[in-house]
Amino acid sequence: MTGDIEAAGDAITGAMIARAVEPDQGESQEAGHGACLNCGAALTGPYCAQCGQAAHLHRSFAAIGHDLAHGVLHFEGKLFATLPELALRPGRLTYRYIHGERARFISPFALFLFSALLLYAVFSLTSHHGAIDAGDAVQFDEGERKALQAEQAKADAHIRDLQQRLAAPGVSAAKREALGEELDEARTERSALTLATGLSDSLKADGVNGNIAKSVGGAVDAIAKNPEFAYYKMKANAYKFSWALILISLPFMWLLFPFSRRFKMYDHAIYVTYSIAFMSLLFSLSMILGAAHLSGGLISFVLLLFAAWHMYRQLKEAYALGRTSALLRLPLLYLFASTALLLFFIMLVLMG
Repeated sequence: MTGDIEAAGDAITGAMIARAVEPDQGESQEAGHGACLNCGAALTGPYCAQCGQAAHLHRSFAAIGHDLAHGVLHFEGKLFATLPELALRPGRLTYRYIHGERARFISPFALFLFSALLLYAVFSLTSHHGAIDAGDAVQFDEGERKALQAEQAKADAHIRDLQQRLAAPGVSAAKREALGEELDEARTERSALTLATGLSDSLKADGVNGNIAKSVGGAVDAIAKNPEFAYYKMKANAYKFSWALILISLPFMWLLFPFSRRFKMYDHAIYVTYSIAFMSLLFSLSMILGAAHLSGGLISFVLLLFAAWHMYRQLKEAYALGRTSALLRLPLLYLFASTALLLFFIMLVLMG
């Protein structure tokens, strides 16, 4: 039950963060009179011409429920303008946003924030995998056990050292606060080591040496040897580092139009952000259907085809490409998207 509440809280938090990023527009219906309560400028309409604040402000207790519902579900205005475009005409939405039609749509970053946290919440609610604990029946070889024990011993020694430094006389308040924060982080890492019952030697060594090829190989090896541990790390890090998927994808989008003066990196960023937001929403829908036992082979196949069609439609319209030009780039787009996703998952597993 606690996990369910936390997952629901993540969805609401995501909506409220997106709401903070996405300022109120289209919500005030009453013309204002007098001075703006925010900046003091004279009001001539439903919004302040200087700061944009709505002229009519709610101060009733019922308004709290309205604001929460509006923030979570975004009932009016931009929701109904954005979601149909995102689902059926994604390239047109991307093109219009890039070229200045922004007030009527949810911004790509706000939608991305909400979709990422919604995906995490739905994943937590519908997944049958629990957190890895000492009771999980996962088998490891002797080398892995010794490596884990060595890491645990090192973490315990670090905690004892911090405790001794905190107990030493003459420690300043600022130093004590810094040591306290470091001690909390060390204890958190120690708890993670207790949960992570399958940390491989190759993953640790390659990560420290900084050899990219070996690190990637170590991560893949760790996933193959212990998928439960990889699952735990990806679940713990996925939504916190979801923004990294945008950065990973940008160089691949540039490769689709190398040295083109028509398209800037900003254009690619808007394209990628809207695309990831939609795929997150689609995957959330798929998991909900699966939890309701409505996701059979045919439905999954239809969703997969829709995702493939969506990528083609967005590429063609967002970059104003002809059909032939879009179809020629499409296999590369699928390859680049798969590669970016793989690199993102490997990054999550490599996260300490």
